[in-house]
Amino acid sequence: MAKKERELPEVLEYDFIITDESVNRYKWRLLVAGIDLSGFIKNPVCCVQHAMDMIPVGKWKNIRVEGQELKGTVEFDPNDPDAVKLFWKYKDGFMNAVSLHVLPIEVSSNTKLLLPDQKYPTLIKSELLEISIVTVPGQKNAVKLSTPEGTEYKLNLLTQNKEMAQEKTVEEIQKELDDQRKLTAENLVDRHVDRGVVEDGEVASLKKLAFVDYTEVKTMLEARKTPSPSSETNSAEVNADALIKLHFDRAAITEAEKSIYRPAAILDYDGTKKVLEMKTGKDGVQSFVVGLSNGNNNSGGNADERANWTYYDYFRKDQHALSMMEKNEPDKFKKLEADFQASSAPNGVFV
Repeated sequence: MAKKERELPEVLEYDFIITDESVNRYKWRLLVAGIDLSGFIKNPVCCVQHAMDMIPVGKWKNIRVEGQELKGTVEFDPNDPDAVKLFWKYKDGFMNAVSLHVLPIEVSSNTKLLLPDQKYPTLIKSELLEISIVTVPGQKNAVKLSTPEGTEYKLNLLTQNKEMAQEKTVEEIQKELDDQRKLTAENLVDRHVDRGVVEDGEVASLKKLAFVDYTEVKTMLEARKTPSPSSETNSAEVNADALIKLHFDRAAITEAEKSIYRPAAILDYDGTKKVLEMKTGKDGVQSFVVGLSNGNNNSGGNADERANWTYYDYFRKDQHALSMMEKNEPDKFKKLEADFQASSAPNGVFV
């Protein structure tokens, strides 16, 4: 007699306590509040046995922190026969466990964080990669650890316990501790490189300093404000537009060349400026361009001086202000432009 197919619910989902802050079977623990969920929420895949190279069987939703527990709901894919089978395994109680996979960011050997039977440091900051359904977990809060390169991340044995310390030589223990401190220092600096607050030339020295004084470097880097890419880009684009307009108007470049030199000026204003100034334009204009290069090109001058500035003065001393005037005070800009046009046209200079 054929087995009768069971009717599937409209939504195949199951709710879990994904992890908590107790000591797991591997004798370490993590702090739930320190898990960065932002990247995972954008791609909340449910894998099987941490096999990230396989097609996921579902997705996670309603991920939330409740006290010291991370909870969430798996929605199994109803169009995947394997996912449907797994749903019934959980529904019927043949499987019950899940396990999360994180990148360690910061660990601590602080004795105040240790719980009874804990032999390895506490993972206080981490980034969630994926959450899998598993057959046998490390326990209800099982966690797989890996490095950004995908290799296994191993926590170092704590040495406060004399019995533990006797298992390894002093040199071995010191090397493990140094390796752990080095990795933690490198992770710290790399995070702030990603924020855009660390210059390339600072990376190596900051990592060395963080190895010696982690807290000091952490405080210093966290105090640095993340730059606003939009404001920097806009400023670069305004300056580039003004430069391209100047040399197009003096017939040093063609309409087609504007699209070539503009992105170059955004990336390297000074280098592109030098190239364009070498290009010959209309007769009588070269001395004007040279004057822009040799004149005082800062934004100095008080309000009284600026009141008498001509179009040429703005070009020579503060091109950015001139660009802003064109945008915000078009009438004033047009008057200055017309006055300059009238005085310079006889010499072949056109704006």
